[in-house]
Amino acid sequence: MNERYFISFNKKKTTSDISTTCSFYYQPKITLTNNNNNRLSSLFINSHKQEYTFKYSTSTTNHKHHQRSCWSCKMNVEPKEFFCSICNVVQAPHQRINPFDIFSIKPEYNVDLKDISNRFKQLQKKLHPDLFQTLSKKEQDLSKDQATALNGAYNILRSPFLRAEFMLNDKGLDLENVSDVDPEVLMEILEIREEIEAAEENEDAIKEIAHTNRQKMNQVEKKLDQLFKENNYDEALNQAVYLRYLTRIQEEVHKKLGFHV
Repeated sequence: MNERYFISFNKKKTTSDISTTCSFYYQPKITLTNNNNNRLSSLFINSHKQEYTFKYSTSTTNHKHHQRSCWSCKMNVEPKEFFCSICNVVQAPHQRINPFDIFSIKPEYNVDLKDISNRFKQLQKKLHPDLFQTLSKKEQDLSKDQATALNGAYNILRSPFLRAEFMLNDKGLDLENVSDVDPEVLMEILEIREEIEAAEENEDAIKEIAHTNRQKMNQVEKKLDQLFKENNYDEALNQAVYLRYLTRIQEEVHKKLGFHV
């Protein structure tokens, strides 16, 4: 399988080597007609762009043959390891690994968020800046690179939508190329938008919208889990598009309530 990468790339020179930095974000393309165009597209066009720096391949293929050598002692280092097991020196993030590998979990849609959170905290401790204050500039820079990549991986895994998009991208399916959205989905989103507008500052009404929308998101996430298990990626793509709309609605109503998803 050819390896695919998120959205855009920049080459930058670090103290360690030349690395590929991949900016991962979503800002959905929407094609509609009639007067509904501006109303629905406003769900996304005015949305803040979610961007994470993620320096790894999206491929979930086996990486056993992609070992690298420690820059310090020249011994082999496993792709997912932050440190050399021989000399314990921090390594540069590996270019052929993905979030599931970083967290040592199976590449499945349904993940244990509590477990991921715990793993994240444990990995963070290994890369705490205080541990590198007395080390070389190169080691300090590499630890920052690893920390940045870790944060990007965590953001992907903890988000049902970003996780789905990641897994679909790995199969060669890009949500950015989806132009035909189910008309029923579009009408449903428009109706929810009308409810939000009608609610204005009515906190109880907004909470009810958020609760109902959250239930819909839960249902879509369950469908996605089953579809990925069945390798039904085309339908998973449709459900991911639907989840993208619902996620943005949830962000909007939560913003009105004063907190975030």
